[in-house]
Amino acid sequence: MVRAFVSILLLFLIATQGFAQDIPFYFRNYQVADGLSGNAVGEMVQDKKGFMWFASRNGLNRFDGHNFRVFQSIAGDSLSLGSNSIFALYEDASEKLWVGTHKGVYRYDPVADRFDAFKLIPAGEVLEIRGDRNGNIWVISDLTLYRYHVRTGRLARVDLGGNQPVSLHISPAGTVWVACNNGVVRQYHQDTGRFEAFNLGELSGIREIYGATTLHAVGDSSLLIGTMKKVLLFNFVKKQVRNLTAAGLPGEDVQVHTIFRKSDREFWLGTESGLYILDLISGRSQHIVREQFNHYSITDNIVNSILRDREGGIWITTQFGGINYYSTQFNNFRKFFPKPGNSISGNIVHEITKDKYGHLWVGTEDAGLNRLDIHTGQFKALLPDGRPGSISYRNLHGMVVDGDELWVGTYEHGLDVIDLRTQRVIRHYNASSDPRSLSSNFIVTMYKTRNGDILAGTWIGLCKYNRATDDFTRIPFFNSQVQSIHEDAEGTLWVASYGRGVSFFNPKTQKKGQLRYSADQPGGLVDNYVNSIYQSSDKSIWLCTEHGLSRYNPATGKFRNYRKTNGLPDNQVFRILEDDAGNFWITTSRGLAKLDGRTDRFTNFHMRNGLPTDQFNYNSSYKDSDGTLYFGTVAGMVGFKPAALLRNAFVPPVYITRLQVNNRDVDIRQEDAPLKQSIVYANEITLPYQSSSVSFDVAVLSYVIPEQNSYQYQLEGLAKEWVPFHGDRRIQFAKLPPGDYTLKIRGANNDGLWNNRETRLRITILPPFWATGWAYLFYVVLTVSIIVVIFRYYFLALHEKSRRQIETIEMGKEREIYNAKIDFFTNVAHEIRTPLTLIKMPLDKLLATRKSDLEMIESLNMIDKNTSRLIDLTNQLLDFRKAEANNYSLNFTKTDINDLLSDVFSTFRPAAEQKQLQYKLELPRITLQAFVDEEACKKIVSNLVNNAIKYAESSVKVKLSPFNSDDLLFHIEFTNDGPLIGYDDRDRIFEPFYRAEGSSKEPGTGIGLPLARSLAELHKGTLELKRSELDQNTFLLSIPIHQDYELDLHKEDENRDGAEADDSEQTSGNPNKPNVLLVEDNTEILGYLGRELSLEYNIFRAGDGRQAIELLQEENIHLVISDIMMPVMDGIALCREMKNDVRFSHIPIILLTAKNSISSKIEGLEVGADAYIEKPFSLDHLSAQISNLLQNRDIIKDYFARSPLTHIKGIAFSRADKDFLEQLNAIITEHIADSDLDVDMLSSKMNMSRPTLYRKIKGISDMTPNELINLSRLKKAAELLAEKNYKINEVADMVGYSVPTNFSRDFQKQFGVSPSGYVNAL
Repeated sequence: MVRAFVSILLLFLIATQGFAQDIPFYFRNYQVADGLSGNAVGEMVQDKKGFMWFASRNGLNRFDGHNFRVFQSIAGDSLSLGSNSIFALYEDASEKLWVGTHKGVYRYDPVADRFDAFKLIPAGEVLEIRGDRNGNIWVISDLTLYRYHVRTGRLARVDLGGNQPVSLHISPAGTVWVACNNGVVRQYHQDTGRFEAFNLGELSGIREIYGATTLHAVGDSSLLIGTMKKVLLFNFVKKQVRNLTAAGLPGEDVQVHTIFRKSDREFWLGTESGLYILDLISGRSQHIVREQFNHYSITDNIVNSILRDREGGIWITTQFGGINYYSTQFNNFRKFFPKPGNSISGNIVHEITKDKYGHLWVGTEDAGLNRLDIHTGQFKALLPDGRPGSISYRNLHGMVVDGDELWVGTYEHGLDVIDLRTQRVIRHYNASSDPRSLSSNFIVTMYKTRNGDILAGTWIGLCKYNRATDDFTRIPFFNSQVQSIHEDAEGTLWVASYGRGVSFFNPKTQKKGQLRYSADQPGGLVDNYVNSIYQSSDKSIWLCTEHGLSRYNPATGKFRNYRKTNGLPDNQVFRILEDDAGNFWITTSRGLAKLDGRTDRFTNFHMRNGLPTDQFNYNSSYKDSDGTLYFGTVAGMVGFKPAALLRNAFVPPVYITRLQVNNRDVDIRQEDAPLKQSIVYANEITLPYQSSSVSFDVAVLSYVIPEQNSYQYQLEGLAKEWVPFHGDRRIQFAKLPPGDYTLKIRGANNDGLWNNRETRLRITILPPFWATGWAYLFYVVLTVSIIVVIFRYYFLALHEKSRRQIETIEMGKEREIYNAKIDFFTNVAHEIRTPLTLIKMPLDKLLATRKSDLEMIESLNMIDKNTSRLIDLTNQLLDFRKAEANNYSLNFTKTDINDLLSDVFSTFRPAAEQKQLQYKLELPRITLQAFVDEEACKKIVSNLVNNAIKYAESSVKVKLSPFNSDDLLFHIEFTNDGPLIGYDDRDRIFEPFYRAEGSSKEPGTGIGLPLARSLAELHKGTLELKRSELDQNTFLLSIPIHQDYELDLHKEDENRDGAEADDSEQTSGNPNKPNVLLVEDNTEILGYLGRELSLEYNIFRAGDGRQAIELLQEENIHLVISDIMMPVMDGIALCREMKNDVRFSHIPIILLTAKNSISSKIEGLEVGADAYIEKPFSLDHLSAQISNLLQNRDIIKDYFARSPLTHIKGIAFSRADKDFLEQLNAIITEHIADSDLDVDMLSSKMNMSRPTLYRKIKGISDMTPNELINLSRLKKAAELLAEKNYKINEVADMVGYSVPTNFSRDFQKQFGVSPSGYVNAL
């Protein structure tokens, strides 16, 4: 056998011819942009699991088909590579990877994911590492050969007699060959342990070319040897050397870097000048080099290494172009695209047809016509160069062969007829007005019928060529744009259009019809824009449209439609062809589809399958007689034989390549790592509960088309379904509950061949410490202990419960007594306030007259003083009750604390001087502004100062502590030298009605301090007794400077008080007595106020708000004075109803009440009260308030009446009044020229009774309705005169005056100026 094979090899010496047509090779490449560490790649190896390893000048790379994992030297890391320059790789039987670098040999342990230096061999530049069948690993380091026996761990330095080894080769038979740099090749004999030397220089006569020598066994008797310039075939049995280079194989001097055996006869040589493919049987060679404009070519001419993986793919590493990958499946499609040299002329391929000479004619839309010799692969381009016989235009569409003639349609340049023998245009046809000419110069498609008729489908109709007369007949049955033509076996002509569906006509039977899309027929044609018509072997008519593919059965008239949802790559379909196996190939705008004729299922092909583009073109397909299908794209043409398409039969392994826990990569070299070995080798993983968010990167180690590999996973213990996934190939789980799981993964190659062997990983998520077994044991013990304790203390609890019930009853009784006491005092205080008011008002009047003698005045002053004291006591008691019930509402306004303290301090100065006390107030230089309730704060300070003076012996001091801008609280100290309060009583003294020992001599109620503390706490502050220092009692008040809700009403209060003060000084001089309504449920106050006010006002009385409303409806009331707290309807409700009722909204109202808080005032003002006066009040204050309200309104009314241009709504005092006046003014303006405008018309338009309207207008304007109508006419006249567009007579007529003199008189009387004077003054 060996001799026969060697004799066959000798045939190459007489083989001188090259390939008839070079087989195209299409490569996919990986470079730095894809994750490779560097483009200078050398040795490579596929490990036992299927990962590809690549040595580069910038580190070691592991590739899984998608991602490169780079291993590099890390300074200070003894477990990393020692150098990034790597020259040799080898995997031993234990799956350890031997790495040869320029700093020695390193071994990579894939289980531990770490490197260690192999120190038996001195550090040096390692060129080769190979292993033989006998467990020896051969290493060339620093031009020295070493042999390491793995089982014994012994290393031997091999003596080669002074020769320096440069390469190693282990033959398939296990023979070790060593090439030296002096042309000597040595063969190792295992039985003797010695090398046999062969001197190639002496045997071949060729010297000085062996500095770099590469070896590869050919059969069992020869070596193929690549040197610095030559390729030699060495028969070591006969000791004969043949110079293949001299024999034209490969045909030139080349420097060989690597030799790869593709088959017994085919060897690939990686050289400095490209890739050579040698066929040793035929003696032919093919040279593959980098082509600049071909992105499918090899990326660099310097080829360093070639390897075939277990899937059959061939990997080629280069010096500057990274990695190239070749697979027969990636070469399923023959690609024709423009490039320098022999190629198609254009990218956009349209029509394809074949002549009888075996030439394929390809029309393009961008570069004319091409003729392809299928046997030689040679192209010839026919371009529109303007010379005689050239085609008329470069954009070609329709094309058909007729004997020795080729009819070529163009875009808007007519029709050319080419003689196939001379390849020159012999006739040309254009469209014209002659009806026997073409209907359009845009020839869309051409067709030849079975009887030989030439049909031209144009943009505006269908034409038939007349051979006898050399002209055309326009076929009438189809007169629109023609996209495709087909004649079926019955002679029916089918014509497709772009927008008008399909028409058919049989000349013999005269049967004709149309196929159109209709929205009412979902089972009909999918679209009227039909790109192509095709009839398959089963007589079905296939219609390719812009919105899908329709299969029409002419016999039944039914459609079967296919769209993207059925599996098509896209709905835009261009052409369809049926192959010899009955399958259909469909071109779309997003790839090529194969429809299985038996299963009706789609298989789609894209660029990743080897197509030049996913975008195919219109009217561009052809099926050759040998079954080859050709399709045109926008990036050239593709051709393939469906029967020759290869399926990937490799069953790929599946591995987990990466593990992340909580989005961080797991480094197994860390002590706390959950893994102690690489995730590729791991079978289980245990994670704590706080690290239960995990993700896994998965790789199916099939490299043909890795983007089309398929994946599924199942997490047993969480779900039973298999989950498919694609994309980034990552499986993610977030917050897995504690438990045991099994992750199962399986994968399939690009053709859907699944690996039934699942990759499994057991995952254990530990429970938290509180959910462990020991924890549950502890819970049981604890539960039992608790039960024992419960039963132990059960009876004690019963006893305690009885005791507490008794205490609760006693405390409830005490609380009832306390509440009864408080309620009693509160009710008494309420009852006392009204008599005090009746005492206070007459008393103030007597004191104001000053007509009594001195003794009487002194008595009256004493009565006044004690009356005020009673009022203060009742106020204090009521405030305390409100604070106790949490009903005390505070309004925090900006307050000057210094002024507040000074005011209170001054108030109590007479009392301090009366007791001859040292009375002192200490204030900081800077004024403190704080947000407090001023009234409540005064009560706090007054109580504390009063207590300090009351119990002091010689001194009282009030101190506002210094503060700064960062302070949150301000502090006030109240100090006296009275009887020392025990520190143990520091809390009891703040209890209601508690009196400390030694204080009984002084008068007091025992609620001052509790009230002060309650008010301080409502400020979110504190009041406490400080520990005694220097035998003095010191109370510390601490209140926040700012509150959550703050009101800056200080300025508004000042303005309001100032206005009241100013108004109080004014007196009413109105001689007419206004009508004043008093609303009060207390008859004594009602009678007193009636008597006092009756001198100046007409007094009307009502006992509650409801009676007041009834009086208001009957009387013309000018002002209302009302108490707030009344039965039936209180003062707030009365005020609200008055201000919301248009009949009463103009009437001012004064509220009288015993409520003296800011919130009560705000509530009264919010509902529309004009003034708010507290009980007890001064009668003079009330009188002044009444006078001011009435007089101010009279001023506004008078201003309105005297000002010509003032709008009527200016006299409104509420929103209701404003709306009323605007409506009234609109009605008057609308009828202003009507002399019949009077009160009756107004009341009818306003939907009000005449008396009510009269009272309303009188009250709001102090005028009768007729006076208001007349005033409105005069104001309208003033407005028209101000525009200066009308004469005075015209204006008078426009506003309803029939006599101009009356108009002038009234205008003069009302505004004090004549109309002419008014106009002149403008």
